[in-house]
Amino acid sequence: MDNRKAPERILYVHGSTMNRGGTEAYMMNYYRHFDRSRLQVDFVVHGFGEGAYDAEIKAMGGRIFHVPVKSQDPVGNLRELRKILSSGEYRVVHAQLDTMNAPVLKIAKDCGVPVRVSHSHNTAVQTSNPLKLLLNELTRRQIPKVATHLFACSEPAGQWLYGGRDFRVIPNAIDLHRFAFDPVKRKEIRAALGLAEDAVVIGHVGRFSRQKNHPFFIPLMKILLERDDRCRLVLVGDGPDQALFRQQARAAGIGHAVRIVEACPNVQEYYNVFDVFCLPSLFEGLGIVGLEAQANGLPCIVSDAVPAALNVCGSLRYLPIGEKDPAVWADNVMKLAAKPRDHRAAEALRAAGYDIFAAAAALQDWYLEIAERSGTE
Repeated sequence: MDNRKAPERILYVHGSTMNRGGTEAYMMNYYRHFDRSRLQVDFVVHGFGEGAYDAEIKAMGGRIFHVPVKSQDPVGNLRELRKILSSGEYRVVHAQLDTMNAPVLKIAKDCGVPVRVSHSHNTAVQTSNPLKLLLNELTRRQIPKVATHLFACSEPAGQWLYGGRDFRVIPNAIDLHRFAFDPVKRKEIRAALGLAEDAVVIGHVGRFSRQKNHPFFIPLMKILLERDDRCRLVLVGDGPDQALFRQQARAAGIGHAVRIVEACPNVQEYYNVFDVFCLPSLFEGLGIVGLEAQANGLPCIVSDAVPAALNVCGSLRYLPIGEKDPAVWADNVMKLAAKPRDHRAAEALRAAGYDIFAAAAALQDWYLEIAERSGTE
């Protein structure tokens, strides 16, 4: 007779499918490092397409529940969420949809789920539509009424979503060893991308979306190529604006200097190719790719919209992203490209709590403790 206790199952609710992105990376980094004999994670995703992480989730014992996108089928969305949340199987529901955490957690509350976590991964919303902005603001205000616990990836992200209420910062921790610099991979991938050994490579990892501000790279690269025709831009990611960016790069006459790599499972290897990492985002909750770049020892330039908390190693250069600022970025790129990598960066990240092994163990203990406590109240 097997008397081993079944693992506690908790539910992550995501606003899209499980494709590659910052929020998805956060969830998967933690899930991979939980002791799955004690804690399992199931996922609610919006939409019916297959996500990049689906096979891995299922292989680790997680389940994926697809629900209709609310804007396309509000009745079906409500019906399916209620069906999942009323099953009685989950004592902890962790919503990862930023302002849209409230509707999910309201259903969870109505269904009697005792622990309802709201997580803030950002400092703004993707839309600029006035009606959608109003809706997001209205739902944001409802979160404290339906959540039992408030999480955020950084202080600015928590202040944006929760105002003056208390919240807990959960670090966007990573596997530091996985992102360590590898000179062999640098040479291999540069060759595969058709990059000369002496190329000055500006790198970026992120979805092609409004938030990441890819158009900023167009004037930046034009200036850099005028100064040094060895400059090359490598962008890793997919997303809705990728095709438009390709067109813009060709129209600007810099297409030959741009390499676009689709989002891939070995993204950590591409940091080795870069000489400078750039993150010109319009907004960020933290910017997990900036942590990955630091773990690789790269010099980094980020927009002044990125939280100061990302500067774990004290070496990030924050610059504005106005119309006249690409020239300033170009000056800094050329200076930083000549700098050696910082091989002490991983230790600074570990000391700051960004080692996934320690961070996952701490969060797992919290889930198990809060779930057990909720069952006795």
